[in-house]
Amino acid sequence: MKRLTFSTTVAMTALAVSAGDAQAEVDFQQINSRNLIVEVSDDSWQPEGFNNGLDIPAAYAYATDIVIDGIADESAWDLAKEVEVPLRHGPVQISYVKAVYTDDDVFIRVRWADDDEDRQYRPWVWDAGQKSYVEGSQIEDSVMLSFEAGCEWEPSFFAGYIYDFDAWHWMAARSDPLGQAVDLYGNVQDQARNNPLLIPYDSRQTQDSWNVKFTDNKDPNLTADWDSLNRVYMLQPFTNKVWVQVVPDGRETPSFVKDVPAPSEIPFPHQADAPVPQFTPVELQGGAGEVAAKGRWEDGYWTVEFRRVRVTPARTVNDTVFNRLVQFSVHVFDHAEKLDEASESDRLFLRFLPSGQELVRN
Repeated sequence: MKRLTFSTTVAMTALAVSAGDAQAEVDFQQINSRNLIVEVSDDSWQPEGFNNGLDIPAAYAYATDIVIDGIADESAWDLAKEVEVPLRHGPVQISYVKAVYTDDDVFIRVRWADDDEDRQYRPWVWDAGQKSYVEGSQIEDSVMLSFEAGCEWEPSFFAGYIYDFDAWHWMAARSDPLGQAVDLYGNVQDQARNNPLLIPYDSRQTQDSWNVKFTDNKDPNLTADWDSLNRVYMLQPFTNKVWVQVVPDGRETPSFVKDVPAPSEIPFPHQADAPVPQFTPVELQGGAGEVAAKGRWEDGYWTVEFRRVRVTPARTVNDTVFNRLVQFSVHVFDHAEKLDEASESDRLFLRFLPSGQELVRN
């Protein structure tokens, strides 16, 4: 059954993408002059050209011995398949992702090759010519995971669409010493909207495209079969520029670092080459501090482990609920700190393998 409730021009687009799926039970709806909404229930239909993305299977463990330390040598990790995830735009081209979950928590592990261990973020360095400490150029290594939040979502921050996202940002200097990732709220807009926290970027998308949202993902009885998932596809119009905001979770915007002033004394000769931290991490509480994370660099590879409760106490719209299928993307920063300098993945599906137990408690 197809129910068409829009103008002739838009109807032609909808019919074109659905050609050959006469049995699909989908409803096309026009929500404005450019956007289409397509609701799909218990059917394999999807728009032409939509990229389903790459599956990351999350293995269920009744109990886990995982310690968040970046070493990843616990037996629970052996339950999960490691998936090679291609990256693009930045210098890192490949990452490797594993996932495990229990009744209470989700664990995600990300690895990538890096010749250097960068654990300082713009440290104070001694300048003999100026006879003073100045800001150094080293940028910490880091990785950010972006999850679908309360609306339609895109794996790239620069795809040219308006959406919200839930992000976890592990940073080798500014969060790792405290065993945390900063739990972030992200927002992409098509204009500055008088918000100084929104930073402008050029879009990477050049045409309207389809995105997907899972409408019943809080149902504990979902199967892992794509065809049985109730979902909504949206044909979204792109914009040439986007404005992106990424801030720590919470009503207020807490600082996750404390400034350390430059040393005023002249270092001893044997200390002149040693950088001095310019920032020290601050332990985050509440929504911003809900993600445990730790990284370890060894033999030319970073390994970063994340852990978060599957359902946060606040259950806000921007805290991802981890059930059977969650969209996310990986963003690796190597000698980079701006969002558009990171290596980013395409669409990933964190697919929770059935456990035989309920996944959400009331």
